[in-house]
Formats: sequence, structure tokens, C-alpha cells
Amino acid sequence: MATQKKSQQLTRQGTNNSGGSNGFYIPPPTAVVDKTNEHGQIVFLLSLIVVMLILPLFLYLMASMYFDMLVVQQENKRQQAIVRRLITELENKK
Repeated sequence: MATQKKSQQLTRQGTNNSGGSNGFYIPPPTAVVDKTNEHGQIVFLLSLIVVMLILPLFLYLMASMYFDMLVVQQENKRQQAIVRRLITELENKK
């Protein structure tokens, strides 16, 4: 009697579940996924536009920092020349 009950349970479980310990079998989805997603295209275009707006601003920032560094270097050279001249004048007075 116990063997009859077990064989009935095995036949009721179907072909996907082989009757093993895996009683929580989830079959794969039968729906076809649409590969052309308009949302992805819109996000791509939006991100492209944002990058095209931010890139010139970033380049302007980098160029202005570079030219500011050049100005600081020139001022530093001028100040060094003035200090050297003052030091030589003090040495000549002694």
C-alpha cells in the first residue's frame, strides 16, 4: 500500500519535476522578451546630450586652471628676480 501511494505521488508531479527532493521547481518563462527597448534608447540619447553639455564646461575649467598656473609661474619668476636683485644690493653695501 505504501508503494502504491508513492507511485501515485510521483506520477502526479509531472514531467518537469522528477519527483526528487526539489519540490519547488519553477519552469522557465514562456514569454518572449522584446529586445528593442525604447526606454534604453531614450536613456542613451539623454546621457549623450548630458555628456555633450558637460564636456565643454569641463574643458573650459581645465584650460582656465592651466592659464592661471602659467600666470602664477610668471609672477613667481618676477618675484624671485626682485629678491635676487635686493640680496645682491645688500651684499654690495656690506
